[in-house]
Amino acid sequence: MEIQGEDVLIVGDRKRIEMVIQNYLSNAIKHAFINSTIKIKIKENEFSIENKGKQIDENRMDSIWESFVSDDQKGTGLGLAIVRNILELHEMSYGVYNLQGGVEFYFRWKK
Repeated sequence: MEIQGEDVLIVGDRKRIEMVIQNYLSNAIKHAFINSTIKIKIKENEFSIENKGKQIDENRMDSIWESFVSDDQKGTGLGLAIVRNILELHEMSYGVYNLQGGVEFYFRWKK
């Protein structure tokens, strides 16, 4: 695991924001290629987690945030739906990008 960043202040419900980070991290680990590095990046007003693994089909980018959508049989498909609700209640933006050889999930808060 590689962590790049700085100290930041995120105003919000600590337990809920921890749930978001935990979900992003567990998904990054679950979907990463074996022996690859997961990068956590913390900037001025953005948190992101990047893994090297299978990319998300571009046609499914929006639907992964809905309830009961999962790419594997091990999950319930509720994690990212809960993340979406928490971040929307905090008025934070969020999303996912396909990268060369991997995926990056992020959320941003107001400065």
